[in-house]
Amino acid sequence: MDYGSDFLLVDGDIVFTPDGDVHTVDGPQTIAQDIVSELNTAPGSLPWDTEAGSTIALILNSEIPDDESIISEQERIAIKDPRVDPQTVQAEKTGENTYRLSFTPLAAVLPEVLDFNFTGGMNNE
Repeated sequence: MDYGSDFLLVDGDIVFTPDGDVHTVDGPQTIAQDIVSELNTAPGSLPWDTEAGSTIALILNSEIPDDESIISEQERIAIKDPRVDPQTVQAEKTGENTYRLSFTPLAAVLPEVLDFNFTGGMNNE
């Protein structure tokens, strides 16, 4: 199955090779990167896709962030991706301010695992 390809992003920035080419990501890693980007996007902030985005920043900036809401939002974004087997999506709290999201892309054998540290904002480790 073709999962697509994209520029490799680190902290939202495009990564270049030493000779000036753009690093790319493909396969299941593309899905993982897309999910991280979606979690980092505020709802309605993309004029070409007003349905894109996540409320995770609103949850994190609330007076008392709710673990269950954080977990549910991570799972919602992963399930929304048509390349993901929705039955394999699972998010969990792994420590203080840390969470893990795992999912298996369609037609893949191994799961993708994303670890997040939400201390001081939205960061993917």
